[in-house]
Amino acid sequence: MIPYNTFEFFIVYFGLTFIVYTILPRKVKWCALLIGSVVYYVFSANGNFVSLLVSAASIWLVGIIIQKFNDEFAIRKKEAPRTERKALKAKYKKKKLIVLNIGIILNIGLLLTLKYGNFFVGTFGSIFRLDVPTLKLVQPLGISFYTLQAVSYITDVYRGKHRAERNPLKLLTFLSFMLTIMEGPIARWEKLGPQFTESKKIGTKDLYTGAVLIGWGLFKKVVIADRAAILVNNIFNDFNAERPGIIVFIGVLCYTLQLYCDFSGIMDVINGLALLLGIEMPENFTRPFFAKSINEFWQRWHITLGSWLRDYIFYPISLSKPFMSLTKSARKKFNPYYANLIPTAVALFFVWFSNGLWHGSAWKYIVYGLYYYVLMMLGLFCEPLSAKVCAALRINRKSKAFAFFQMVRTFFIVNFGMLIFRANTLTVTGQAVKAMVTNPQFSAVLIGTKNGLGLGLLDYVILALGFFTILFVGIAQERGIVIREKLYKLPYPVRALILLAGIVFIIIFGAYGEHYGVPDLLYANF
Repeated sequence: MIPYNTFEFFIVYFGLTFIVYTILPRKVKWCALLIGSVVYYVFSANGNFVSLLVSAASIWLVGIIIQKFNDEFAIRKKEAPRTERKALKAKYKKKKLIVLNIGIILNIGLLLTLKYGNFFVGTFGSIFRLDVPTLKLVQPLGISFYTLQAVSYITDVYRGKHRAERNPLKLLTFLSFMLTIMEGPIARWEKLGPQFTESKKIGTKDLYTGAVLIGWGLFKKVVIADRAAILVNNIFNDFNAERPGIIVFIGVLCYTLQLYCDFSGIMDVINGLALLLGIEMPENFTRPFFAKSINEFWQRWHITLGSWLRDYIFYPISLSKPFMSLTKSARKKFNPYYANLIPTAVALFFVWFSNGLWHGSAWKYIVYGLYYYVLMMLGLFCEPLSAKVCAALRINRKSKAFAFFQMVRTFFIVNFGMLIFRANTLTVTGQAVKAMVTNPQFSAVLIGTKNGLGLGLLDYVILALGFFTILFVGIAQERGIVIREKLYKLPYPVRALILLAGIVFIIIFGAYGEHYGVPDLLYANF
């Protein structure tokens, strides 16, 4: 794996690709992205390239066949009498659905086999008390991301959202694109695909904004996340159940900070690099810790995964004919509010089960997903009661005080989810909760640098300053202040000096070198 925050990636892979991309004529610029992305993937994945090729080839063929049916139906619909059009539509829909399902089964099947094969076999063996051998499977780099992109592509062709791409190499560029293959965002063809051939003209604003985004992302990743990783790993890699609860609690908070700065920081780097190519990437984070509910949090966190689960799992299930009929009959027997929750409850179960399983082949990830499912369903079912209680207590649910309470409540709920996510096993999660509840030992925080967490006083100061910097920037953005726009409006020497100062700060205070190492990109492991 060659992380995005290394000199090797910036200078060799992206750097050379950027130079060739800039030189080539507009119509063939995408070839530079294809070659650069394939080379980057092959070296990052140690040559394991077959499954990506299979996915690209399969969605190209499936898309072409479905598009052929779409075009045939459009022609025959005009020629057929009105009385026969409904039957004709059903006939072609059935044909397209068969082809679509073959494409989905192939791609999801590859994902389930290569990423989850040993998990399923091990679970089967545990249930039936069998001694099953471990399968020799290699999980291809980025398969969790490019599989979802592949499924969205053929599904959208089926739905008629865009035409099938006739050039298989452009689809390979879409799936293997070096800026999405490792950690996402999970892009859609209709948004990203056309940009490969449009080759938007790059202006000075794009270059400066891209540079600022890259710098901001590296600050979050290299200065904060990689420094917090040392403390978090010292607590959770070999968890000690006797450790003071307050230290465990700090570890959970630091992991939340680490994961956010690592993932969102790399997304900023990716968005900045894409702007240098004249490409706009989908937003993946919008200040999630200002969310006032779990639902809102997931609308702000890993947005492209959430929108994928919504469009390709939630809506197809909740809006299917059986569930629409069930809702209709339920309204006759139950309160309309709760009747409408029936399809939502079923669809959300599959959404959150899939969300958890997507993150990894372990039961802790499934529990992580279902944790949010239970909380979300409790919130929906208790909403009428909550409204009545607030009205009885004369609590203004639109007040700033109540909004602040909601943000704090959501923050702690999310942090418990982060504990499930980070702990090596569910047993460790239980031990961590027990330590925080029964053995807090608040005095342990006074030990300072002698608590065996691997950080010195300067590291704690930098973490604190980094946290408050992100907080203040987030508050400004929540108020509609676009800081990048403000910086670009400054005189050229001033904004150049600010950018240079940021680069120097990252070089001086970045957590890299012999003492720190270069931690992997967290979401590249999922």
